[in-house]
Amino acid sequence: MYGALPLLLKYWSLSKSCRDIPVRDFVGLSVSPLAGYNQQLVEMVAELGVKNLLVRIPCWESHRIDDYRTWMEKFEGCRFVVNILQNRDSVQNLTNWRRQLKQIFGGLDDGAVCEAVWIANAVNRSKWGCRSTRDYIALQSIAEELRPTGLKVLGSSVIDFEPLLAWRTAFNFADYQLDAIAAELYVNRRHSPWNAQYGVFDLENKLRLFKAMASLGNRCTDELWITETNWPLLNTQPYTPNSGHSSRTVDEATQATYLKLYYQIAWQTGWVERVYWWQLVNPGYGLVDSRGERLRKMPSFDAFKQIMSGSLQHTPQR
Repeated sequence: MYGALPLLLKYWSLSKSCRDIPVRDFVGLSVSPLAGYNQQLVEMVAELGVKNLLVRIPCWESHRIDDYRTWMEKFEGCRFVVNILQNRDSVQNLTNWRRQLKQIFGGLDDGAVCEAVWIANAVNRSKWGCRSTRDYIALQSIAEELRPTGLKVLGSSVIDFEPLLAWRTAFNFADYQLDAIAAELYVNRRHSPWNAQYGVFDLENKLRLFKAMASLGNRCTDELWITETNWPLLNTQPYTPNSGHSSRTVDEATQATYLKLYYQIAWQTGWVERVYWWQLVNPGYGLVDSRGERLRKMPSFDAFKQIMSGSLQHTPQR
């Protein structure tokens, strides 16, 4: 593997240094259009005080970019990252992918509501269309050809902790340059962020490794953004994105505790520019339950509000 020794040396040499990033710049939240509740989404975002939002736009809905933009403009004072979703056709029909990207970029590149585009999602999961990092690299290279003026371009887009694949997207000889590494770094399968994978990699050390990759990658800057994380909830099938087994899901109170802990750990390493929770409304893993006749704010909603109001600076306890 290219650069294995330098990567390990960089990993061991990194030291924590809590940076002076305003909370409003560090904390992010994913939102999605929700028929009948869009005004309530706006109100809840305002209540939380979060200004960094993220929305998914499927490439196959590129013709609806004006509708998405109109929806984004409802969140006054907020700035969006737009995650452009791919499918198998994107990989097999790069001409169509190029056309769709051009259409989406054209609706956003004035920078009025969008600060960054994040190319592709979970590229290490075949259900999203990519069956190898080669597939992803082809998609990202076309995005580079069309790079929108005035917007950051995020990529890598590896979900969970698969560092070899993530390194392949950060260090290669393709023709693209990322303004930040976008890592979908879920750790829920270990329950607490302090619990380690492979005996070594708790959340802090996973962030250490991703920061080392960002620092040494030749296709990226050294900025690391966590563009997705959450803890799925017990007994919420079919909304839970896994089996619902207790080894991978938590109750609502525990979700709230782990949410705060994740943000506090990431903040105090000094290695992360931003962390987005996926997402505001979803019964299986969000901050708000949409089942029933009205939206119900769960304990994690209050935990997120506490993060925005100052608990981010508290020292996390093991």
